[in-house]
Amino acid sequence: MEFIQPYIGITLKLVTGMIGILAFLRITGKAQLAQITPLDTVSAFVIGALVGGVLYNPDMSMWHILFALVVWTAFNMLIRFAMRSARLRHFIKGESVFLVRNGVINFRNFKRNSLEMEQFRLLLRQKGIFSMFEVEDVLFEANGAVTVLPTGKASESYLLVNNGEIVESGLVQCGRSQVWVLRVIKQNGFNSPADLFCMEWTPGKGIYFVTYEGNVKRGVVNVDADEIELDNSQV
Repeated sequence: MEFIQPYIGITLKLVTGMIGILAFLRITGKAQLAQITPLDTVSAFVIGALVGGVLYNPDMSMWHILFALVVWTAFNMLIRFAMRSARLRHFIKGESVFLVRNGVINFRNFKRNSLEMEQFRLLLRQKGIFSMFEVEDVLFEANGAVTVLPTGKASESYLLVNNGEIVESGLVQCGRSQVWVLRVIKQNGFNSPADLFCMEWTPGKGIYFVTYEGNVKRGVVNVDADEIELDNSQV
């Protein structure tokens, strides 16, 4: 019996750890599986360390696993609640940045992300791109992957409102202002960004709105006379 007891303890710890991890993923969401943000990646490392450390430590029981998972889950949920603040969300999750814009490399974003040209070329080759002449825009995502817009293809869409707040990086990418976003929101029957879960603009197609109630509306962008005059002056 004394010979079998350690193995029974390991089995109980392992089963408890697996149940605890499944509960953690159920509470925090399936995004943890994809590790789409730095927070998700850290969570995966911490959970593995918690379960592994307790599993092979005879001085710690399955209750230690449960306690550690409860504490980590509570802390994780607190962090996610704090990310309702745009500033904290940007700090914790990061954001997508352009490595190449209109065929021109952005060296500042290369240095900021400690990215070398050979690493960048490797990421492009994984997308089936073998020459810089084949790309128009390249986005470096928060999870370390790249999104490539090949030369000659239409521009992508822009996320302009997220969780009731205007996305500044989206404005920079599409070259629009907060005044323009607020005007489009009101033109389509909403009072402010606070009414929206998200707002996406796809040039040439229109605006995609989602409210906090889950309602979806496909809107349009009305062009004002002053914008038409501005375009004509540039011809």
